[in-house]
Amino acid sequence: MKKNKGRKVLHFYNNTGDINKIILFLEDIQKKINYLSLNASVNGKDIKITLFGPRDLQTLASERLRELANKYL
Repeated sequence: MKKNKGRKVLHFYNNTGDINKIILFLEDIQKKINYLSLNASVNGKDIKITLFGPRDLQTLASERLRELANKYL
């Protein structure tokens, strides 16, 4: 069975604009999501995260990222 690989892009918004919250968010991502390749870019209050790898792992990572975003952003 062939596993689909690709990329998934998630966008988050830091309502407060607090840079410390963004840093804590990114540090927690680094600790908790180590089973996929990802890129994160921050532009002002916008945070863009691109996940690379198998779709099932992308789905799992997306759920964790949303939980972290709710915690920090």
